[in-house]
Amino acid sequence: MRNIGLGRLAVLIAFAGLVVTSSIVQPVRAAVDSLMTCGSLSPCLEWVNSKNGDAVKGVSTNGSGLEGQTKFNSTGKSAGKAGVLGADNSTAGTLNAGVSGTSANGTGVTGQSTFANGVSGFTASAASGVYGQSASSGGFGVAGRNTSNLHGANGAGVLADGNTASDGLHAFAYGSSANAIYAFAQSGSAFVANESGAATGPEVLVEDRSGSPNKMIEADGPPGDVFDVGDYGDVNVSGTMTAGAITSKTSLSAEGIQTGGISMSGNLAIRSNANQIYGANGNQTPLLELFGGTSDTGSLEFYVGNSNNIAVLQLDDRGNMHLNGQLYTDGSCSGGCIVGGRRVRSVGEYAAVETEPTIEDNGEATLTNGVASVPLDPKFSNVIDPNTAYLVTVTPEGDCDGLYVTGRTMQGFVVRELRGGKSTVGFAYRIVAHRYGVTAARLPMMTEPTVVRRPPTLQRSHIHA
Repeated sequence: MRNIGLGRLAVLIAFAGLVVTSSIVQPVRAAVDSLMTCGSLSPCLEWVNSKNGDAVKGVSTNGSGLEGQTKFNSTGKSAGKAGVLGADNSTAGTLNAGVSGTSANGTGVTGQSTFANGVSGFTASAASGVYGQSASSGGFGVAGRNTSNLHGANGAGVLADGNTASDGLHAFAYGSSANAIYAFAQSGSAFVANESGAATGPEVLVEDRSGSPNKMIEADGPPGDVFDVGDYGDVNVSGTMTAGAITSKTSLSAEGIQTGGISMSGNLAIRSNANQIYGANGNQTPLLELFGGTSDTGSLEFYVGNSNNIAVLQLDDRGNMHLNGQLYTDGSCSGGCIVGGRRVRSVGEYAAVETEPTIEDNGEATLTNGVASVPLDPKFSNVIDPNTAYLVTVTPEGDCDGLYVTGRTMQGFVVRELRGGKSTVGFAYRIVAHRYGVTAARLPMMTEPTVVRRPPTLQRSHIHA
């Protein structure tokens, strides 16, 4: 024991052996206080233990085991003093602690403050300022809670501050590659956010108010960046996005999407190297359903344009399709199309085009004694315009003086031989009629629709085979 003179020590021992009565309590206490007061730059009281035991130990059956106070008016964090100071001055090893607190049932270390930090941790090396461990399956290594009844004053349960200043709400990282929060798990989840059923806010809130395009969320995998969210709502996925339903009020951009349903008011952009849509195995529902326009107004429901914004395919809510080009079908052939029982080729066939919408039928009949009555197929007469005459072309299939058509009705027509001939001969006929309920103009001049398309900004492309 240093910094206490032998005289003062003797007095302390003498006072300790006295049987103090109530009449001398105050004088004795005043004398002891005067003896325990010093004005030194070194500690007033210091014990050095050269063995493995504790230098100072305080035990209390009801109060605090050890209490330290400071009345120093600090002017900054670097100039502050501590009520209790614990220092590890060892020159080797990293297992010692400046302050160690253990508890059999309560809290190992408790810090309270009516103004500043309850507990503060600082390290000058690459280690942690505050480090916590828990050996319980339901425990937490580090836990923080804001118990204020009021919110909105920039409070937080846990604050991660890597910068020189903080607004008390956000977690900052200072430097080009500094992490504000780093979480690691050997087998479970590295980060879990959970809130009660009565909570009204988001479980995870990420904000970027820098005003410049930045990534707000980024997920890295073995190939690199696999998912990120930009501060303007852009979402980039390098692989396949699988979900039961996706609802969005902004644009959705993805290189490959497999979903049960997509509902959005913005744009859906699919890259040209990820343009396949697969239906579920055994699912008999339509592979692709499109709903748009209003009710029989001619509004576009489906539009395909090229890079110059020229319409190549349009479909409106009346069912009218406009194709800027030829309509091909893959026809079969008797030679060269089937190899080894499998179709490997087809012959391209063109669809006929007409000046106005018509429907056709054809067949064969026989002229008997110069005349034949040909009935219309009831299915055919049901779909043609009864107010517009249909055309019939006949071709004799044998020698005769020629044929002509007369008596065209919705039930059929009559074919006769020219000059009152009495031949009996077969003939072929072709009927061209206007469609029922269609009043489209002949060769109408059409105006190309103006479609405003805003392609989303994609930052990168990660396509995996």
